[in-house]
Amino acid sequence: MKITATRLIMIAAALGVVVAACDRLWPSKQTASREPQKTSATAPPSPAATQSAAAPAQTASAPTPPPRPARMSASEETRFNAWVVKAYLSCWKPASQPADADDYVAFVRVAFKPDGSLSKAPKLVNPPSNPALKPQAKSVMAAIQACNPLQVPAQYRPFYDQWKTKTISFDPQVASR
Repeated sequence: MKITATRLIMIAAALGVVVAACDRLWPSKQTASREPQKTSATAPPSPAATQSAAAPAQTASAPTPPPRPARMSASEETRFNAWVVKAYLSCWKPASQPADADDYVAFVRVAFKPDGSLSKAPKLVNPPSNPALKPQAKSVMAAIQACNPLQVPAQYRPFYDQWKTKTISFDPQVASR
């Protein structure tokens, strides 16, 4: 089948008719706003009609902020975790570790209330098996209590579900930096 210029013009005209019919049946917001408003020539518009017509214009001009995502992004969560560790390390006075013992990195599970205070007692996830490292574990638990409540920055407060429980690591190597 050979398409000629005449056939192309006929197809384009038919498409134009279909688009125009659809636009009349389902006008878009732009088309609706271009149509002139019908007003009565005999009576001026009432003040209530003028106010109601002005109200949508005021609301339409005020931009609404985009909604916050339901969860922190990965980078936000990384920044939050770094902030929590830094906050707790600032309260920590590590006990000296015996020279002959391996480095002990304590992991503490904490549960928060929305205001940053502890909702229950912190739990040492990995208590030391070496009795010489028990003072280190006690100093970690003391740091958790000394920092209570954490003053959670405002940008993280909407994401409470993501930070209501955390496991914090207390590494003496990181604390000495």
